[in-house]
This record gives sequence, C-alpha cells and structure tokens, in this order.
Amino acid sequence: MPRLPTRTALTAALAAAGLTLVVSGCGAEDNQAAAATSTASATPTPAASGSAQATRGGAAAGSVDVVLYNVTGADVGTVTLTPVDGAVRVEGRFHGLTPGGYHGFHIHQKPVCEPKAADGAFSTAGPHFNPGGTHHGEHAGDLPPLLVDKDGSAEILTQSDRFTLDDLRRGGVALIVHAQPDNLAHIPDRYQASGAPSPGPDEKTNATGDAGDRIACGVLAKS
Repeated sequence: MPRLPTRTALTAALAAAGLTLVVSGCGAEDNQAAAATSTASATPTPAASGSAQATRGGAAAGSVDVVLYNVTGADVGTVTLTPVDGAVRVEGRFHGLTPGGYHGFHIHQKPVCEPKAADGAFSTAGPHFNPGGTHHGEHAGDLPPLLVDKDGSAEILTQSDRFTLDDLRRGGVALIVHAQPDNLAHIPDRYQASGAPSPGPDEKTNATGDAGDRIACGVLAKS
C-alpha cells in the first residue's frame, strides 16, 4: 500500500507552489488573518495607482495632452505640452486638415470649444492668450503656423518661454487651428489697408494675424 505524504512534506510542496496550507484544527482567528493577508496582496496600493496615472498616452510625467476636434466633432490631432526649464515644449501631430499650405495655430484665452457658436465655430474660445496686452506676433499664445502636407497631416515641435503650464492651467485655455496662414502682423509700412489711418497692419491684423476661420479646437481645462 502506497505511503501517504506526511503533513510536513505536503506543507513544503504547497509552499514551493506559492500556496498556503490551512491545517484542520487551526482557530478561526488564524483563518481570518490568512484571508486578510490574501486580500491585501491582491489590492493595489494608492502609490501604485497614482504612478499608473502619472502619464497619459505615453506622454512624459508632468506633461498634458490636448486633443483637437474639427467642427464635425472628429479628432484631428493631439498636442502635448511639457514643462521644460521655465518654458513649455509644444509637440503636435495632426491629420485630416485641409491639404497643403500654412494654417495659423494659437493658444486662445477661454477653455470653451463650441463648434456651433452664434459668432462662428469656436468663437467661444475668445481672443489669443495675451496677458501682456500686446499686438499679435507678441502675444504669449502666438505659436508658429502649421505647414500641412498634401495628405492633410502636420507636425510641430516648438518651445516657448512666454508662458508656463501653470499659466495656462490657471484659467484654462483653448488651442486653435485656423483656416488661413498667419502673417504674424508683419505688414511693412509700404502697405496700407483700405480705410486704415496709416500704413502697416490694421486693427484686425494686430488682433489675429488674419488667420481666418477657426477649424479645430481643443481645451486645456482650468485646474
């Protein structure tokens, strides 16, 4: 008749397999302690949960992603804002834009993207982010125009020390892509707009750079 393994041998085998033997005859308190230990080991700690949320979509810790949508609600790109030594790195990838040519690209002062706004698509985002009260070209929210390829895609990588990420989050902002190129209000004095009192950029150019309609918008919420 085969010899049954001893309790000692069985305990050792289970331990090697990573299991715990509850021996018949142990008190109820011992069983409850074992169950509590098993439950605690299966529940992630707050620190582990926090580290899992420290990045989003592969972005570096401390950065934030802003998704931009067109007037139909389609996702047309993502911009990642990353703090870098008192400045902010702006890295964007876009698709589905009007093929070829330049498009104005700015930070606007209100975190509201309403495609069916009464005053025009995304007009709810307000004017450019401009805490210094300067003319266009010197606005804190002025960014280099996007150069869109023939397939409607575009990429941008730039850096600005005109604002910090905290500056943008303080009241929230919107990122806007425009339908037209941005002249950055660079109009020589040999030009004069019809009806303008003097040569050079008129009031509208100084405000917006004549970048035209707003075709995509994304919100960085107040925090």
